[in-house]
Amino acid sequence: MHDVRADLGLSAAAAGLLTTGPLLCLGILAPLGPRIARRMPVERLLVACALATAVGCGARGLGGTLPLFAGTLLAGAAIALAQVVIPALIRARGGAGGLTGAFSMSLVSGATIAAFAAIPLERAFNGWQGALAIWGLPALVAAAIWIPLARASHDSVRAPEPHPLLRDPVAWSIAAFFGLQSMCFYSSTSWLPEILQSSGISEGRAGTLNGVSNLVQVIPAFAVPVLAARAASQRPLLLAIVAFTLAGIAGVLAAPHVALIWMIVLGIGQGAALGLGLILPVLRGRTAAEVASMTALAMGFGYLIAAWGPALLGAVHDATGGWDAPLVVLLVMAALQAPAAWRATVRIPHQR
Repeated sequence: MHDVRADLGLSAAAAGLLTTGPLLCLGILAPLGPRIARRMPVERLLVACALATAVGCGARGLGGTLPLFAGTLLAGAAIALAQVVIPALIRARGGAGGLTGAFSMSLVSGATIAAFAAIPLERAFNGWQGALAIWGLPALVAAAIWIPLARASHDSVRAPEPHPLLRDPVAWSIAAFFGLQSMCFYSSTSWLPEILQSSGISEGRAGTLNGVSNLVQVIPAFAVPVLAARAASQRPLLLAIVAFTLAGIAGVLAAPHVALIWMIVLGIGQGAALGLGLILPVLRGRTAAEVASMTALAMGFGYLIAAWGPALLGAVHDATGGWDAPLVVLLVMAALQAPAAWRATVRIPHQR
């Protein structure tokens, strides 16, 4: 983020829009997922999304502000549709806890690889353009993997319109939690490397610490959906998740000289939060169709909330000239996750 800002002359708030833009795509396009899933097999939609992601990533490597933002938005739109329909596919195939855990873990694994590879790739390509464009290759691989499944699939997911859920307090609880945990994750991922550098940590070590935090997320991202699927109430998990996240952020604020400890703690909390956010629609939806609609509502509303996190932290930094205030904002984001998800983390027999 720092090198892109320096090369293109972007302010911290403008650079935050590189994360905000795709999240807005996720929020705006998420409701379209169930509608498209009614008209074509999910596997075919995933192939199209992977190809669009590859094109978007490639465009980011062309250089300049316009290709960077346009490519990022295209990739974000494709990822939005894919993320909404995958939970419905999981529900239709059965094995909710394990498959959702694998899905959650794959998201975290991708972020982990990207975090560790960012600086080595930038050095290898002698600039950030090639380091961004190279991520189109995994998307092409994903498209190739899904093509045989897409050719064999002929069944669509009969998802209802999202509006029956608009008065459902459980659905809104899931959406609020998903938005806040996503806002916290994307905000920290965007700015923690630069925050660590401001405390005297080298660029290389800051990138490594960010990668460590993402790496730690892999295990809880897989384990929490499995545990949540076996529990009548997910509230103990929720409280533990929020406690770990708060401890990690507060540690970076108070004692950045031992940042490794805090990044590990933060990684545990954020990986677990993602896993819980993805499994809740699967657990509370009564059918695959309802899971698709509930996921669309959660991601649509949730990502619209999350979209403003990175830009907000950048704006607070621009206004204060330091990173203490943005970290306090992060703490508030994390703390609000508990009341947001409280309704959705216990099964009410007469409702679900």
